[in-house]
Amino acid sequence: MPYVDRQNRICGFLDIEEHENSGKFLRRYFILDTSQNSLLWYMDNPQNLPAGSPSVGCLKLTYISKVSDATKLRPKAEFCFGEYVIDDFGCVLFQYCIM
Repeated sequence: MPYVDRQNRICGFLDIEEHENSGKFLRRYFILDTSQNSLLWYMDNPQNLPAGSPSVGCLKLTYISKVSDATKLRPKAEFCFGEYVIDDFGCVLFQYCIM
């Protein structure tokens, strides 16, 4: 269940699809930092990782052009959404995430 940390960021675990339409999901700890305008994800809660461990992924929120409810595509998931992202090459990617 997501929560707000002491720095007023939304944190928790999500399952993120490894590759588009692969059906393989990886559990990652996320931090949604609206002050930095970014979504970061880590292998685990950064408090449990060695000091200075980098995030395994980062997405600037300005790259997200659309978020849609994807529960019909993944009916077993209680919370599921899809996001359209424009990457550095201008390509549009569709990625499912389950919180």
